Amino acid sequence: MKICPACNQTFTDDNQNYCLNDGATLINQPEADAPPTLLMNQARTTQPNWQNNVTASPWQNQPLQTNQTTSPLQPNQPFYPAQYQTPNQTLPTVSLVLGIFGILFSCCYGGIPLGAAALVTGYLGLKNINENPQRFGGRGLAIAGMVLGVIGLLFSVGIILVAILANL
Repeated sequence: MKICPACNQTFTDDNQNYCLNDGATLINQPEADAPPTLLMNQARTTQPNWQNNVTASPWQNQPLQTNQTTSPLQPNQPFYPAQYQTPNQTLPTVSLVLGIFGILFSCCYGGIPLGAAALVTGYLGLKNINENPQRFGGRGLAIAGMVLGVIGLLFSVGIILVAILANL
């Protein structure tokens, strides 16, 4: 059974959620035959003197020594722990995608510009990785993109040479 808190009208349908008169949300009315709430005593304490039983460590009472002048954090700069920072792999990923498209479109002479672009972005990605390996990653992606770019470039040049030789 449910009751409307605004107009105190009761409804017997348990699937009804809103009052038909004023649209207020219905609340469940406690059943008359439900047992009353049982009040328990306070919880007992299970190790009242546990802090006295712990042996003190030799470094526990020593003051913490920090150097506040050389903080790596600047004000208003968010701190991200090193384990949660992912290296930037944008250029190697672009190189791989361009290399794949260079092979796919080499039959339409698209392997030349796409292969060259894959070589350039792969080289720039490897250069960034060598300069700052903590910030940049994706060495394998860059190498694969460069290899695929060379294959697409050579395949397109080969198709052009075959077309020229076929017309002779």
